[in-house]
Amino acid sequence: MKRFGLLLILIALLAVACAPGASETAVDQAESGETATETVPTEETTTETEATGEEAAATVEPAGGVDGDPTVVREDDWRKGNTVDPAVTIIEYADFQCPGCAGFAPLLEQLVTAHPDDVQIVYRHFPLTSIHANAQLSAEAAEAAGAQDTFWEYHALLFARQADWSSLDATAARQFFIDLAAELELDADQFATELDEGTHTARVSASEQEAMALGLPGTPSAIVNGQIVAGENLPRDIAAWEAFVGEEIKLKDLKSRQFSAAPEMTINQDARYLAHVAMASGETFTIELLPKSAPKTVNSFVFLARNGWFDNVTFHRVLPGFVAQTGDPSGTGRGGPGYMIPNEIDTSLSHNEAGVVAMANAGRDTNGSQWYITFGDVSQLDGGYTIFGRVIEGMAVVEAITPRDPSRNPSAPAGDAMTTITIEEILP
Repeated sequence: MKRFGLLLILIALLAVACAPGASETAVDQAESGETATETVPTEETTTETEATGEEAAATVEPAGGVDGDPTVVREDDWRKGNTVDPAVTIIEYADFQCPGCAGFAPLLEQLVTAHPDDVQIVYRHFPLTSIHANAQLSAEAAEAAGAQDTFWEYHALLFARQADWSSLDATAARQFFIDLAAELELDADQFATELDEGTHTARVSASEQEAMALGLPGTPSAIVNGQIVAGENLPRDIAAWEAFVGEEIKLKDLKSRQFSAAPEMTINQDARYLAHVAMASGETFTIELLPKSAPKTVNSFVFLARNGWFDNVTFHRVLPGFVAQTGDPSGTGRGGPGYMIPNEIDTSLSHNEAGVVAMANAGRDTNGSQWYITFGDVSQLDGGYTIFGRVIEGMAVVEAITPRDPSRNPSAPAGDAMTTITIEEILP
């Protein structure tokens, strides 16, 4: 339904990455342009992420080294986990001599072990040869191990014993890598021959050039579900990744309920439509829908309600004095029905009072299933969001909905839930 900003809930902790240099704070920008003051309801929220990162010492002109879209997993990639239909794919660009990469590798291993059916990790080489003398050869050694079907085992040993080989001269490093292969009971002669003949040099160099062409600032960096996450923004906290994976699993599960297209127009624009919202608390409130002002929106809302889309859905974002937002069965604030409908702006309507019901969106004409109720005058939203109803009974129930701000507390308990929405049609 729209391209979501990725890593919306990841809380990055300070961490050491590879390359000499600076750290900075980065803020994810949602497509909606939502600000930190929460002045615009959207179908996604942003979380500030912060981490220390290092930039590659050498400045190299971008150059493509591998054919094809780098955000797509390739047949010859080194992959682990669910390689068929994962909820999360992490394509890591790393350097075996990078201390930050050595620290990040166990986190990825922990993640894929905990979620073998939902997470896929991919390793691609980004040897920082200008600052790590053994980076290129260690990458080629891993490829030589991979040629004997032990890439991941060798990968783990290289990181685990990084301190033992990172300061060795070229001759000693070569022997160390051969001994490591022998420890894994590989064909050491074949392994040594491939190292000495540079069998895997071109593949490693191509991956390095690709990383540079992507503008990756250092290692580790990654492409997470198709979106580049540069080294300084890559979380090193397992709890943040667990939260993100949890969201992505919910969104993946939601796909089975989504629709292929917006519903055909079935409402009577001359009829009166009331939406009776039953809360899990046992209380109810009623929304009068406005089919003349927003026919496509009301038609979609009625369709979704009658198909049970809103059943047991929570108010995932409730900001006192602003809005209470709901309509996403995943509870993440990022889910929708699989289709979008255009804005329908009736200039005679305004967000100038409590009880106004309107569609959340991530930009013009990206309305899905998420909607909100105003708590007061938020007329600054006029013109950008489709108003399609108003609360006519039970506003006190709405005002009692538990506050919840996932952008500031991603691990907050689930919001208050609706049990169902019943549509009453009153014909003229």
